[in-house]
Amino acid sequence: MLLSWMLLQVAAVPAPQPELICRRVEVTGSIARKERVCRTKAEWRDADEWGNRRARAIVDESRGRMSDGL
Repeated sequence: MLLSWMLLQVAAVPAPQPELICRRVEVTGSIARKERVCRTKAEWRDADEWGNRRARAIVDESRGRMSDGL
C-alpha cells in the first residue's frame, strides 16, 4: 500500500517545463513592427541553424553550385 502511494506521489509531480527565451523579431513587410517570439533554447538553435543552411544554399545556387536541397 505504501509503495502504491509513493508511486502516485512521484507520478503527480509535473515534469519541469523548459525555460523559454523571448526575442523581438522584425515582421516581414513592415518597417517598424516587431513581434515577441518565445522559444526554448533548442528551438532557437534549430531556427538559427536552418537559417544558416538556407543562406548557404542561396549563395551556392547563385554561384552555380548544387545545394543540399534546402
